[in-house]
Amino acid sequence: MKNTLFSRCCRVLICACLLVSIAVSLLGCGGGASGETAAEVHRRHIDVVRTNNLQMQDDLDALFLLDRPSRLSSRYVR
Repeated sequence: MKNTLFSRCCRVLICACLLVSIAVSLLGCGGGASGETAAEVHRRHIDVVRTNNLQMQDDLDALFLLDRPSRLSSRYVR
């Protein structure tokens, strides 16, 4: 009697833990509320786009060797 009660309690506890872990993984810790206003989200998106554009400009400068001074001589060499 005690073994069946113990095994049933363990089975219920394991199922409850499994359901809670699935719910937390799907919903996240916030429960669906982001805690940001629409203006804050818009500002964050603008910052991300601006940062991406700056990084792209840095990559293009490195590709075209514009990120450092030229090693060519300022005088004509014949």
